[in-house]
Amino acid sequence: MQPVASRTDLKLNDSVILIVDDEPINTTVIESLLSPFYKTHTTDCGENVLHLCETVKPDLILLDVMLGTMSGLDVCKQLKKHSQYKDIPVIFITAIMDQDDQNRCWQAGAVDFVSKPVYGVTLLNRVKAHLTLKKQADLLKNLCEHDSLTGLNNRRFLQNTLDQNIRLAIRNDKALSVLMLDIDYFKQYNDSLGHQQGDECLKRVADEIKKSVNRPTDTTDTTIRYGGEEFLCVLPDTDIQGAQFIAHKLLANIRELNIEHPHATSGVLSISIGSATFSGHEAIDTDELIRCADKALYQAKHQGRNRCVCILAEPSFSF
Repeated sequence: MQPVASRTDLKLNDSVILIVDDEPINTTVIESLLSPFYKTHTTDCGENVLHLCETVKPDLILLDVMLGTMSGLDVCKQLKKHSQYKDIPVIFITAIMDQDDQNRCWQAGAVDFVSKPVYGVTLLNRVKAHLTLKKQADLLKNLCEHDSLTGLNNRRFLQNTLDQNIRLAIRNDKALSVLMLDIDYFKQYNDSLGHQQGDECLKRVADEIKKSVNRPTDTTDTTIRYGGEEFLCVLPDTDIQGAQFIAHKLLANIRELNIEHPHATSGVLSISIGSATFSGHEAIDTDELIRCADKALYQAKHQGRNRCVCILAEPSFSF
């Protein structure tokens, strides 16, 4: 059988496909069809799928309907309820073709299904079509959630990631800290040196914040350009002492960039930081946590700038 696309014209060959089937012969056949073009992983157990989504990060899942103790339909429903994995396209592979069963596949959240025995050309074409749609959607999402100047995440990204981190902090009874950073006297910097120089300054500061904050254990980049010269960092599993340590590190690292600022007392660019730490014991919403960090930032500016103020964010915090 001739493949529908060669290695040279298929631009999706970095895609990862997870094959879930408890019949070894089916897995072998499907993997042999796909592995020349994509990175493939397999499992024969529905209970393993969420863990594999975390470790191998599939772009598409081929899922048998009739599995062992956990059916493919239940696996798909579980995926669609998960904020991180709900957008992974699922193609069911099934020998059952009556209309009611097809409807159950659609209702579970599948994007397509392929009948058994698998016809190679059909499988390759459908996989390619859905991977193309997934990559296009990912690109669009990336453009929507990133700041074009600095390359950092933007406020559209912030809402979802902070909501998710708050839920995890409450569920795991862990601390969560948010840092809000502002470049000191940035308007005067722009007015004196021009907007082009101001943009270069923003990019250098953004790069340094990202390098200083993101840790090897972090699975998500949670450094955000909040707006103008303001930045925000979400720090999972970080108590107030940890937030203070990172804030002081940021203050020092930005000063050490030695960006000349004609209106700064020290002659070099500096930042002010407000930090709010949520203990995870009680519910708090995204807006309230950000307001707490903004309150702390206001205090840092009021106290003279080029410093940090770290506070505990309480759900009943009063302004």
